[in-house]
Amino acid sequence: MIKVTAPVRIDISAGWSDADPFREEFGGAVLNAAIDLRVSATLDNKELISSLESVPSNSGLGTSGAIRTVYLVAANPFLIKDKIELIKRVHTFENAIVGQRAGFQDQAAAIFGGVNYWEFRKDDSICQKEIPKHKTKHLYDRLVLVFTGDRHLSANVHEEVFSDKNYMKHIFTIEKMKNVSKKMAENISNEEVMKNLINESWKLQKTLHKSMETDSMKKLQNLCSDCYLAARATGAGGGGCFLFYTKPEKKKALIWNISQLKKRVPKLRVLPFNFDYTGIKIEKN
Repeated sequence: MIKVTAPVRIDISAGWSDADPFREEFGGAVLNAAIDLRVSATLDNKELISSLESVPSNSGLGTSGAIRTVYLVAANPFLIKDKIELIKRVHTFENAIVGQRAGFQDQAAAIFGGVNYWEFRKDDSICQKEIPKHKTKHLYDRLVLVFTGDRHLSANVHEEVFSDKNYMKHIFTIEKMKNVSKKMAENISNEEVMKNLINESWKLQKTLHKSMETDSMKKLQNLCSDCYLAARATGAGGGGCFLFYTKPEKKKALIWNISQLKKRVPKLRVLPFNFDYTGIKIEKN
């Protein structure tokens, strides 16, 4: 039996620029972090079974990219030998074979783990800049991840944003989000700068699609307004998870406020996590 596991991710900056056609025309960049919520695929007696394990489905945590990564590696373990090439293979699998529009960042985080600034260049090269752990701790101490209970399908939102009628008007916004990701990587341990950049990222992201911010997200932000510095939806938004950036001493108050809203939004829950520095793993029994 072969079991392959990999972490999902939180995108600290907004994604979007890692997806085509923007990436192939202008190049994309994302700052993201792998977290210790893992998905798996098992090959046993020629039967291939994939599982989200403890990760909520349609969570905006890059589950589809992670699950397709472990699926491919369980079926073909040799693929793990060239991790950059594996990122590209998963992209081809999702877009050309499954027929679902997706970018590169989800499988990049799943494969490599850690907190990274990624450049997905228009010449098809991929550049990884790993953020040192002493800087990532500063970031981790300020993050709270919440599953809103609103389920979304990121491919649907991606299709709308990148449709023929909408794509051209979004290019400038996506370029801005791409530039924000680089500034985040350069200032990851500067609380004041990160606060402003995360808020800017969310403001830009919300202009891409009317369903980006759900009612649950609005309620969350209103109820917790005194307890956080910045916030944004993970992934494509429109449901899934919401990420708060707060002062370490405000974390408990923020989590308590969220627990009060759970009475009105039953599926709402805080998702405890740590950063995952392992990435994809193969276990053979």
